Amino acid sequence: MKNRLDSECLNSIQNLINEGYSLNEISKVLGKSKTTIYYHFRKIKGRTVKPISFMLEDPELLGEFIGLFAGDGSVSKTKDYKYRVYLHFNLKDEIFTENLIDEVLMKLFGKRPMIFTKENRLNLCYYSRSISQLLRTYLVWEACARKTYSVRLHENTYPKSFMIGFLRGCLDSDGHLSPKNISFATVSPGLKDNIVSFLEALSFDYSVRLNKEKRPNRVDIYHIRLFRKEHTRFIKEINPRNKRGLYAPAGIRISERPVP
Repeated sequence: MKNRLDSECLNSIQNLINEGYSLNEISKVLGKSKTTIYYHFRKIKGRTVKPISFMLEDPELLGEFIGLFAGDGSVSKTKDYKYRVYLHFNLKDEIFTENLIDEVLMKLFGKRPMIFTKENRLNLCYYSRSISQLLRTYLVWEACARKTYSVRLHENTYPKSFMIGFLRGCLDSDGHLSPKNISFATVSPGLKDNIVSFLEALSFDYSVRLNKEKRPNRVDIYHIRLFRKEHTRFIKEINPRNKRGLYAPAGIRISERPVP
């Protein structure tokens, strides 16, 4: 059929309609002709669509989402002031991201994100000003520079369950997990302090190393590494969701994603 679209595209259309996008805007976002979109636009538009609804009663899941965004997320605003919230992953993380959608994002927001793939990247996306505002409630970063250089929590005082989720999100998004190494990496001094503060609050022993960059247009990077004796307890208590690195050949990083 000429008007048949796959389920991923239909899900994207429904999410965009929920955020108030017009037929023309949806056509541009998805790269489909208005003729192709129109049939499905009318069908979906005529239904009662379910908006994003916050279900933030579980501080561990909330902390995990905030940690994921701090490590590998971004927010952009379109010309017509609509907000796009992204989580960026590698295509190799497809199994992990499906689990993340079902067990974290659906439970927090009651709606699946849109999924975009480009080259080796897999991007989860919500068109939502309210999620953007939620992130700003917990995180701060400089507007004039890349988020990754300055992102940090507003404070270090949170419930234990939030700290566990936050560390899980930071590790799964921009960390390293292997049989011999568990470590976090960040170029943000503030985020480094958050991670260190939470590890100390949970009584994990660690080391911090600052790698000085000699190459131009690069920034120094902090590596926060768990002592080997802490690995078993860390995996049990923090329970990283993305365990691909535990079974990957030596030398392959769990994080191969672009810096937002």
